[in-house]
Amino acid sequence: MKNTGENSREMLFESASPIVADLHIHSTASDGEYSPSDIASMLSHNGIAFAALADHDSIGGFGEFETAFSGKVLTGVELSVDYRKTGLHLLAYGFDPRHKGLNASLEHFQQIRFERIRKMCERLGELGMPIRLEDITKNGDTGTTLGRPHIARALISAGYVRSFNMAFLKYIGDGKPAYIPKPRLPFEEAIQTIHDAGGICILAHPGLYHAEIPFAELMKLPVDGFEVYHPNHSKTFTRVLKDHCNKHRIPYSGGSDFHDLRKNKFNVIGKWGLSAEEWGHFKEYLNAHCARPVRDDR
Repeated sequence: MKNTGENSREMLFESASPIVADLHIHSTASDGEYSPSDIASMLSHNGIAFAALADHDSIGGFGEFETAFSGKVLTGVELSVDYRKTGLHLLAYGFDPRHKGLNASLEHFQQIRFERIRKMCERLGELGMPIRLEDITKNGDTGTTLGRPHIARALISAGYVRSFNMAFLKYIGDGKPAYIPKPRLPFEEAIQTIHDAGGICILAHPGLYHAEIPFAELMKLPVDGFEVYHPNHSKTFTRVLKDHCNKHRIPYSGGSDFHDLRKNKFNVIGKWGLSAEEWGHFKEYLNAHCARPVRDDR
């Protein structure tokens, strides 16, 4: 079950059924390039009726998104967690957005991320490419979770690089001269925090971890479910993971992991997510287990 990435588009899974739910989208509240209101318009234009912003360590865009979207909105967030020295991402859904413990944890990690970005700016300055924090944060909203894409945009604006790929390949990618490791929540702590807030935990894009963690071990992680549909999952991986979830009656989700509209990207709204029947099953699980269920369809 080899994971397939962007370099083998013909092997990527694409749903044959109309998609009604996209549960993995990023906005300017983290590292996306479009506001929650813009995202809402894109979703409606593509016939998506149910959606969740899953910004990194932030729910700052939730209020705007809920107001702007014509369909039904789930609370969502994507957490960076540490599992036995391997970085994983957890998607959380259906939690109470006012939960004090969850908000305290998110605010803490936003501050840590800010410090990481500050240190990376210092390293870039030492490399002869001074980037001010003001250049990175000037277009962000209050509560924005800062990440490397914000630095990449600043490097492009300053003329130091021509593209995102160049920024990561030369300076800010893993192991590159200006790289600082990303802080992560301990795996068990993240799950407990989400459950305490009345949410469920879904392992995001498990196909991306297959090289580091065996499939059998991934399937035994104490999460509530798995993200089956994702642009970086191959047809084979998607089918096997979906079969596993159905066999063990585990909820599964799907989404575009949308960030932007750059050319040659597969993470586009309208192509990845759940069909009406699949959404019905996922919604049933949400309504039975979450503090903020989805009450009715549109």
